[in-house]
Amino acid sequence: MKKAIIALVVTCSLIAGVIGVAVVAEFRAKAELESQVTAYLDDCGVEPTSIEVHGRPYLIYAAQDRADLTYVDTTPATGTNKDQLLVHRLVDGEADRLTRFITFDYPSEATPIKNSDGSFSDSATIGGTTVTFSAESDGAAVRMFADGREAGEVSLSQSASVRNVSATDDGVVVELEYASSSCR
Repeated sequence: MKKAIIALVVTCSLIAGVIGVAVVAEFRAKAELESQVTAYLDDCGVEPTSIEVHGRPYLIYAAQDRADLTYVDTTPATGTNKDQLLVHRLVDGEADRLTRFITFDYPSEATPIKNSDGSFSDSATIGGTTVTFSAESDGAAVRMFADGREAGEVSLSQSASVRNVSATDDGVVVELEYASSSCR
C-alpha cells in the first residue's frame, strides 16, 4: 500500500510539474509575441495603450515568430472615444495588412438604427430625425460626415481607405484599411 501511495504522489508531482512548465512557457511565449508587436509599432510611431495578441497556443505562434492577429488600442483623438488598430499576421517585423477602427462621438444624443439582421447600419436617430453617416479619406486625414456635413476628423500617418461606416451604441465607427502594411 505504501508503494502505491508513493507512486501516486510521484505521478501527481510529475503531472503538476509538466503543467507548471507549460503554463510558464505559454506566458513567456505571449510576452515574446507582444514584444514583437511592440517593436513593429515602434517602427510605425504608434504608442499603444494596450496590446492583445490573439491566437492560442502562444507557444506555436512564438515558435513560428508570428503574431496572427493583434488588437492594439491607442489614445483616442479629440472627438473620438476609441481608436483601435488590428495588425494581421505579423511575421519578421512585417504585417500582411493593417485595419483601423476609429469611433467618433455622435454630434448629440443618438440611437443607432439596426439592419434587419441585427447588425448596425450607417444611420442613427438624433432628435427624432434619421441621420446617415459616411466617411472619406484623402490620405492625410479621415473625415466623418453626418448627412453630408463634416462631423469629425482624425489625421492619418499614411494613406488609408474607408471600408465601412457603422452607427453603433458607442458612436460612429469608421473602418479603415491602410494601403501599406509597412511603416518603414
